[in-house]
Amino acid sequence: MPQLICRICGNMKEVPRCCEESMIVREGYLLCCCKTESCGYKIIPKCCGSVMEYVRD
Repeated sequence: MPQLICRICGNMKEVPRCCEESMIVREGYLLCCCKTESCGYKIIPKCCGSVMEYVRD
């Protein structure tokens, strides 16, 4: 399952879901499932002042 990790403190968060699927990274800083026109984007959260990194198991 994809997760977001802070490379500074090691804090991990589950990647948000949209349309029954984990969101993916678009344009380097946005999360989106992009299944439909109504799907929105979410900015990748920050931790310790830095953008969290998207990782897959």
